[in-house]
Amino acid sequence: MMLLLAVILLLPQAGFGEMIRYLDEHGTPVYVDDRDLTPAERRALRQKTQAAEQTLRRSRTTSVEILGNQVLVPVELSDGNRRIQVRLLLDTGASQTVFHRHAITSLSTRQLGRGWSRLASGQRIATVQVRLGSLQVGPHAWQNPTVYVIDIEDSDAPFDGLLGMDFLRKHPYRIDFRQQIIHWQAAD
Repeated sequence: MMLLLAVILLLPQAGFGEMIRYLDEHGTPVYVDDRDLTPAERRALRQKTQAAEQTLRRSRTTSVEILGNQVLVPVELSDGNRRIQVRLLLDTGASQTVFHRHAITSLSTRQLGRGWSRLASGQRIATVQVRLGSLQVGPHAWQNPTVYVIDIEDSDAPFDGLLGMDFLRKHPYRIDFRQQIIHWQAAD
C-alpha cells in the first residue's frame, strides 16, 4: 500500500488549464497554457489576438466602387520610381489586364510588342504590350507584369482599364456587393 501511495505521489500531476490561442506579429497562431498567466496577461493576449485577427481580415479585403453591374477596383501601379493610383473594371471576360493609354502616361514602361485584340463586340483594336514595375491590388502584388495598353476614344469611362483573368485567376476572391468589398481568399 505504501508503495502504491509513493508511486501516485511521484506521478506528474496532470492539470487541465485553459489553452489560449493568439496571433503573433506575423499572423502565426501561438498557444499558451493559461495557468502560467496572470489575469492581466490573459486579457492582454485576448486583446492582441482580436486586434491581429481584425488586421488580418482587413488586409484580405479591398473596398471597391460598384456602378450598376460594374465593379471598379483601386489599383496601384509603379515603374520603380513613381507610383500612381488607377481604377480598373473587374472583367472576367478579359483574358489580359489592359490600360487606357492616358491612365499610365506618367509611368516609364518598357514596350515589348504591338498587336491586335478583339473586343466583346467583335471589333479589333490595336494594342501595345508593355512591362510595368509592379501592380498592387489589395494585398496582392504582381511584380514586373506584362500588360496591354490601348488608345481609347471614350475618355468619359469611369475606369482606367480592365483587370483581367491573367491576374484574377491567381487570386481567388468573393465580391460583397452590399458592402462594396472584395474578400480575397487564400489560394488552395
